[in-house]
Amino acid sequence: MHHKIKKLRIAMAGWGTWGHVFPIRSLLEFLKNTPEYNHQVEKLYRFGAKKSLEEKVFHNLQEHDTEHKLNFVSVYSWKYRRESYRKSKLKNISDFFLFMVGFFQSIFYLLYYRITIVFCKWWYVALPVVLAAALLHKKIIVHESDTRPGLVNKIAARFAKKVFTGFEWALPKGETVGQILSDDIIIETSPEQTSKTLVLVVGGSQGSKRLYQNLLHILEFTLDIESGYEFFICLWLVNEEMSTLFDKFPYVHTYSFLSQKEMGELYNTCDIAITRGWTTSLAEQKLYDMKQIIVPIPRTHDQYDNAKRYVRVHNDVMINQRDADFESQLGNAIKHFKWFKKVRIQKDKKIIIAHAKNIIRETLLA
Repeated sequence: MHHKIKKLRIAMAGWGTWGHVFPIRSLLEFLKNTPEYNHQVEKLYRFGAKKSLEEKVFHNLQEHDTEHKLNFVSVYSWKYRRESYRKSKLKNISDFFLFMVGFFQSIFYLLYYRITIVFCKWWYVALPVVLAAALLHKKIIVHESDTRPGLVNKIAARFAKKVFTGFEWALPKGETVGQILSDDIIIETSPEQTSKTLVLVVGGSQGSKRLYQNLLHILEFTLDIESGYEFFICLWLVNEEMSTLFDKFPYVHTYSFLSQKEMGELYNTCDIAITRGWTTSLAEQKLYDMKQIIVPIPRTHDQYDNAKRYVRVHNDVMINQRDADFESQLGNAIKHFKWFKKVRIQKDKKIIIAHAKNIIRETLLA
C-alpha cells in the first residue's frame, strides 16, 4: 500500500535592507529550480512587513510563479530601540503592542495555512513568527549572516532545530555554511584591461548622504582623479539627486539603482570597494577579489564586527565615520591604493555560491 507523501508548507520570515531581503529571494529561486521543491513543497509563504522591500521583491517572484505556490503574508512587529532618548523609549512601549498583534497574527496564520517549517533570516518582523512557531512546536531553521548575531536570531536559535551561520562561533551549535548569495552576480567574462584603479562606492540608502558628501569633497580637493582613478558610485534611489553633483568630475559614473546582475558586472570590473559592512556585500565583493575600504554605518554594532573580521582575515581597511578626521582618513586610503589592481584568483563561483543554499535546502526538505 502506497502512502501519500505529506507535502511541506514553508514560511520564510525576515525583514531588512537589500543585503538581507535578496538572500532570501536567492534561496527561494534556488529551491524553485530543484526537483525536490516541486515534489515536496506544497506552498511557500513569505512573512514580512506591509509595503516593504521584501513584499516588493516577493511580488516580483510571484509574477513567474506558474504553479501558484508563493504567497506573501504581512504581519506587525516591534523594533526594539536601544537608544536612551525618551522618544525611543516611548516608541518601544507603543510598538510592543504592535508586536503582540503580530504574535497573535502569526499564531493564526501558522495554523490557518498549516505551516510545517519556519525559516528565520533576520530582524524584527521574524520575531513574532518564530515565537509563534515555537509555541506551536513547528520546525524552525535559522541563518545568521553577521559575525555578531542580532537579538532576533539569538532568541530564534534557542528554539531552532538547526542553526546556520555565515561565520564561525556566531551562535552556539551553529553550522558555518557562509553567506547566501545570488547566482545573478556571477559574471564569467573578463573585463577590458585599463591602467586606472577602478573604485566601486556602495554606500546604500541608510544614512549615507554624509559619506557621499565627503567623497565629493575628496574628489574636488584631494584627488587628481584623471591621473589614476575611475569611480562607479551607487547612490540608490534615496540619494539619486546627488548624481548632478558628481557630473562635473571626469571618470565618475553614478547609478540610482542596479540589479544584482549589474552589480556583479561592477564587482567583476572594479579593483576596490568603498563599502558599508553588510555581510552580503562584503562576501560578494570578496568573491571577486576586491580590496575593501569598509565604512560601517555608525549606529550599528554588527557592521563594525564584520569589518574587523575582514581587516583581520583579508587585510582590508576599516574607517570609522564618527572620527573627526574621517574625510582625511578616507582620502588617504584612496590615495594609498592609487594604481592598485586586484589579483584575480581562479575559482568556481557557481559552486561557492551553491554551497550554503544546498545545505539549507537539504535541511528544509529533510
